[in-house]
Amino acid sequence: MYNDNNNLLFKIAFTIIGVWLLTLSVGQGWNNAYSQTIETNVISNAESVFKSESMTLPSSLPAAENAIVMVYIPNEAHESLDDERHKLITDHNPYFIPTNLIIPHGTAISFINADAPWDTPNPHTIYIKDSSGETVYSTKVLQYTNSSEPKILDVGKYTMIDSENEFMKGIITVTTAQKPISSSSSSSSLIVGGFYTPTNQVENKEDNDGAFHPGWLNYYKEEFPKNGFNILSEYNFNYAICDYCPAGYWPDNKAGDHTLIIYSTNQPFSVAVDKLEKMIKDNVYI
Repeated sequence: MYNDNNNLLFKIAFTIIGVWLLTLSVGQGWNNAYSQTIETNVISNAESVFKSESMTLPSSLPAAENAIVMVYIPNEAHESLDDERHKLITDHNPYFIPTNLIIPHGTAISFINADAPWDTPNPHTIYIKDSSGETVYSTKVLQYTNSSEPKILDVGKYTMIDSENEFMKGIITVTTAQKPISSSSSSSSLIVGGFYTPTNQVENKEDNDGAFHPGWLNYYKEEFPKNGFNILSEYNFNYAICDYCPAGYWPDNKAGDHTLIIYSTNQPFSVAVDKLEKMIKDNVYI
């Protein structure tokens, strides 16, 4: 009788623990799905970012506190719209994704360099200048796939500009926001950014050193979630204006059809940028 009671108590306890764990798991999954739905609905979608060349991160976003926007420097960003327009991935957000960024005070920015180095390295140093033209922040030299430390700016309007290529310009507008600001950006609750990739598989997936690069849209549709990123939206576009190129597009971009991905993640900054670095290297752009 004593053993039977013990067995019964054990079964009841085991059942309660099992139900509690299941409830916790379902609740966590629901919270993640709810959070992603909110982000998808309020963060500028890829079509809007592409066509307007602008992205807004509203202060109404629940996870916006201590958020970081990754400003993406695309492949061929070192080429001028005036002189070498045909070499760019696109003439919409050719230098920064986005060209115009609107964020609430307390949201940090970080630059990440995806301007591929074959055969010539294309490092970038980005200055942020205030309305009077004074430089208030400078990144370190960003080699291919490097990112800058997150920076929180005061309320105001700023210009982001490359130190060597003055045609690489964009605007950052920091608005007043009624929310607490943490002194540390590395524990961000939200990271948001944009990413270019060929829409379809390309014929030549090798760089000029013979290394293989698997990246294209369907590849990243698997890799982003696998690495803890949400794909919030996508927008496909075509850019092929090279008159003397056999396929109409600049060969270093490997394709004329590309996709802009807008993504988010709740991972720590150091973890997220390590994964972004690999995904940039997986891209076929040279």
